[in-house]
Amino acid sequence: MSSPATDEVLAPLNGLDDIPWTDLGHAYGAADDVPATLRLLARAGEDPEREERLDHLDASIYHQGGAVYSAGAAAVPFLIELAATPGLPMRAAIVELVGRFAALQNEMREPWRSAGHAVACRAALVAGHDTLVALLDDADHSVRTAAAALLWEYALWSPRTDDAMQALVGRDAMESDLALRVSLRLDGARAAAEARESDASSAAALAAAVRRLTAAPDRNADALRLACLAADKRLDPTAASWRDLLDAALAPATPHEAYSAWDENGSRLSRALCAMCGDDTAAQLNVIRALIGHERVQIRTGALQAAGDAMLRWRSAVPALVPLVAAMLTEPEPENRMRSADLLAAAGAAGAAFDDRLAAALDDPHRPTAIRAAWALARHGDVRAVPTLVHALNHEEDNGFGPSAHYSGRSYWFSQPPLREALVACAARHASLLAPALRSALARHLEQSRTEDSAVIGLRVDSLPRFHLLCDALAACGPAAAEAVPELEALLDSTHPQLARPVIEAVGPAAAHCVPHLERVERVALEVSSAQMSARRTHNTSPTAQQAPADASPGQRRVPGLGDPWIVALTAARARFAVVGDEAALLRTVDEVLAMTAPLRQGAEAGREDSLPKSATAASAARDAAMLASTVAFCLSMLGPGAGSSRMRWPEQWLRANERWWRSREAVLAAWAHWRVTGDSGLALQVFQRVLEARPGAACGPIELAALRRIADMGPEARTLAPLLHACLDRDERISDGGGWRGMALDEEVRELASAVLAALPAR
Repeated sequence: MSSPATDEVLAPLNGLDDIPWTDLGHAYGAADDVPATLRLLARAGEDPEREERLDHLDASIYHQGGAVYSAGAAAVPFLIELAATPGLPMRAAIVELVGRFAALQNEMREPWRSAGHAVACRAALVAGHDTLVALLDDADHSVRTAAAALLWEYALWSPRTDDAMQALVGRDAMESDLALRVSLRLDGARAAAEARESDASSAAALAAAVRRLTAAPDRNADALRLACLAADKRLDPTAASWRDLLDAALAPATPHEAYSAWDENGSRLSRALCAMCGDDTAAQLNVIRALIGHERVQIRTGALQAAGDAMLRWRSAVPALVPLVAAMLTEPEPENRMRSADLLAAAGAAGAAFDDRLAAALDDPHRPTAIRAAWALARHGDVRAVPTLVHALNHEEDNGFGPSAHYSGRSYWFSQPPLREALVACAARHASLLAPALRSALARHLEQSRTEDSAVIGLRVDSLPRFHLLCDALAACGPAAAEAVPELEALLDSTHPQLARPVIEAVGPAAAHCVPHLERVERVALEVSSAQMSARRTHNTSPTAQQAPADASPGQRRVPGLGDPWIVALTAARARFAVVGDEAALLRTVDEVLAMTAPLRQGAEAGREDSLPKSATAASAARDAAMLASTVAFCLSMLGPGAGSSRMRWPEQWLRANERWWRSREAVLAAWAHWRVTGDSGLALQVFQRVLEARPGAACGPIELAALRRIADMGPEARTLAPLLHACLDRDERISDGGGWRGMALDEEVRELASAVLAALPAR
């Protein structure tokens, strides 16, 4: 970075050189860069890189919160000095950074909150109390606003809470900026509620200060009514109703420019009012009902966003809001029609009642709306989605279907509809219509993705996501995908033969032409495995083996573990069994792999419950062991008791020795397979209980869902899990951890699976 245009220093930063910065640390290592950055920020004049400097300092000494870095604690006094220096640019942003350190004290958990650096940070903030309070009288309203927000956070834990409260209430009495007066009430109520919830000693003082702000007669009473109602409701949920809040928000006397709820022409209004209603489901739904038909376009847009948030959070919101959402399919604003179709897709079966309206929207001139209508129809299994899906296979559109995406949190994300999931959902009912188009797309992609000069068909790495999409969709077509056997043979002869495996298993006996190719893949994989084992034995008996580094350097071939070749051989054998049903051949492959990998599996059987892997090599070996155990177990599960319990012994040993892996797909699959082969449900139920118990009352994710799918196979033997299954059903709040349609779909599947398992249990 270059230096500022002037050398004039506005803040002396006395004592900066007395601190051993090289001995301190921040998020990116040694903090020897911090003093130079602080000095540059202390200079006057234009500096085009000033914002970048401050951002870098923020990312270094504060980073993402959670704990206080030693450099952060040391920098706080100098940041306070910079914030209080008249004429210095970007003082409000500096105050905001100091405010994050003040708020961090409320967010940290033990042992980080009691750590020496955190204690030093709090001491520095308390030492700067008078300077921070003085910022409330700054001529710059943005500095005053940032200082007020800082002081509310500071007051939660400070020994000078009463002084801070007196200053904030006093500032309000003389403040002319309505936006700041609004934030004083809203930020104060938020801080008071947080203090109450954490049982902080400051709770009573903060609540009293907020009530002084909301109860006293005021010259701007009408303009502040919404802020006062929201603050009072934060402290006492019965103090105001949703209707009170709504009426105040829409009142002519409410200055839109003073409330962030009115930002973006009102598109944030619904979500802001819902947030003011707290966890009151009925109140939030009433707010959405009242605003979804508002005359202002942006307010309707925001109401649809709030509807998505509510549907994602509460199951009961879907039947309550879906009819109102569906009515927006014909509204004038294209963005709102698009959001309506998106939410109907997310609603699943509840949205299917409006499929005729969605079918009409396929002709919407706003292409994103038409695409989302097709997405919704595909999710509902409606045949009218097929032409649009076929078009999407042949033509990429900027506003069309997109890749699969995963989001988390409570916000509903209006993202591009994922083509893979649309095809898979529709293929379950309309395989005969989609399979020809999928085959053509696969053939075309094979031709476009070949690499040159290879003995086998080489596939470009960047082409693999599309292959996965097409193969997943073909697998969903089941036996109808048999017409793609020539393309599957080509995939088996490529550098990535495993792409074809799920499709071949779904096709079954009709994929007989693939058997010679599968046998070749299996044979080559076993030959590679044998060669790697010989290389390992040579490595281990070499006189220099003990001096070899634990982790291979970049470009150096890793000592073989339990990875690719064995997995390829087993999955090829599994696919061949799905086609020809040769149990003996499958067992021969399993036995050969188990015999070949015996020396490597010994360490995995021992387990390491009390420590993490010591190196990248050890971590890779642990992953390979998990993958091998689950793949062997799954192959054996296809034969059930006929596989023989002795072959399941090693996957069982791996499971028992590696409990830290139980919350993984590999462990879930191995546990279920153990039950299938041995008939003993004890170990499987232990694993599944650990998975479902891991986060009681919290979100379910893909691991929990995988466990529920396997539990559904166990029927009455899963009776001991009934309390956990009831816990999945006996609640209105969803238990998914995904944002957007995926979170709702995951929760619906959890409910369906839990209901199916409980229905199969004997009556109590």
